[in-house]
Formats: sequence, C-alpha cells, structure tokens
Amino acid sequence: MTSAAANAASAPARPGWTGRLWTEITGTYAAILDHPFIQGLTSGDLPPEAFFYYLSQDDHYVHEFVRAVGLVGVKAPAADAARVLTRHAANGLAAEATLHHALVTDLGGDPAALAQVQPGPTTRAYASYVLASVFRGGFAEGLAAVLPCIWIYGEVGQHLHEQGSPNPVYQRWIDTYAGPEYARDVAEVLELADQAGRDLPPEQEKRARAHFATGARYEWMFWDAAWRCESWPI
Repeated sequence: MTSAAANAASAPARPGWTGRLWTEITGTYAAILDHPFIQGLTSGDLPPEAFFYYLSQDDHYVHEFVRAVGLVGVKAPAADAARVLTRHAANGLAAEATLHHALVTDLGGDPAALAQVQPGPTTRAYASYVLASVFRGGFAEGLAAVLPCIWIYGEVGQHLHEQGSPNPVYQRWIDTYAGPEYARDVAEVLELADQAGRDLPPEQEKRARAHFATGARYEWMFWDAAWRCESWPI
C-alpha cells in the first residue's frame, strides 16, 4: 500500500453510522487507490482500451443501479427521503449516459459502440447483487447496498483531483466526481444513511454492514475487470 493510499484510507471519513461503516472498508478503499487502473488515471498511462471497456461496463451497470436506487426510494419511511432518492434515480441515468458519450467522443470513438460491448461477469454479478440486496432487504439495508458506489466515487474523485492527470479525458472524469454537484449528491445520501442506521435492530444492522462491505469489494472488482478488459471464460 502506498503512503498516500494508506493516509487517505485511514483518515476518519465522518461521524455517525456511515463513519462506522467506512472503518470496515479502509483496507478495500486503500486497495482501490493502489489499483493500476486508478493510478493510471492520474499518471495518464491507463490504456485507452481499458478506459473504454470501463465506460461500456459502467453504461450497463448504471441502468441497473438506478433501478436499485429507485426501489430504495420506494421503501423510504419518509416522503423527503423518497423524493431525494427518486430524484437521484431519475437524474443519474441521464447524467451518466451524457458523461459516457462525451468521454468516448473525447477518446475519438463512437458512443454507439458502448452498447455493442456485452456486460462482463463482474458487471452482471455486481448489478445482480445490488438489486437482490435492495429487493430483499428493508430501507437501511438497501441504502447500504447502493451507498458504496455513490460514496467511493466521490472519495476517489477527491483523491485523484489532488494529483490531476496529464490526459484531458481522464481529467474530465476526475473533475466530474470531484465536483461540488457530485459532492452535494453524496452528502444527501450519507445523511439519509445516518438517519436510517441510527436505531437499527442488530440483525438488520449486521446485514446492512455486510452489504456495504461487499459493495466496496465489488467496486474494486469493477475497476480490476476494466483493467483486464474482462471477458467471459466460456
């Protein structure tokens, strides 16, 4: 583990329930920061084909992820929470699709090519896990399942923004997740999660923690799959 990754991962993220959740994934988050895909964004050495593969898989994943976020909103115990999550689900798909298409264009490619790449094994597994966790669990469990994707992207964006990238395409990606608009979105969801986790029964809290930790592992796996341009073995 690099010293930068260790410092970023060990720093207290925030108080409350979400702060306790984060302490359980510090090793996973450090591994994410150390991954060659992530480091390649700031060095500029990330192969364009790996970044394109990542964009294609993220394009598939986001379609399922926003469904999961919307379902969490349906399970929200309060109207305000439901409105926040419904808005995130409605806006998230359009925003991510616009970003993906713009980045592929910046790479000199055709955005239509994104749909021609089939979802890989990790993409299928991660999307299925999140949807199943949200469907089977209560509000807090569902929120814990979708939170790693939302939160880790914000943390990675902030970390990489401090270093920057010589590649303008990668810098555009970094700027998106390091920007104030995304930070506000993350803060909204974290506040909902802290409220939801306040007085959870022990068994529900245990399942929610497990979903959060598993989601963080899947985030590492997702970037690792992109680094390898993962394909089905058979």
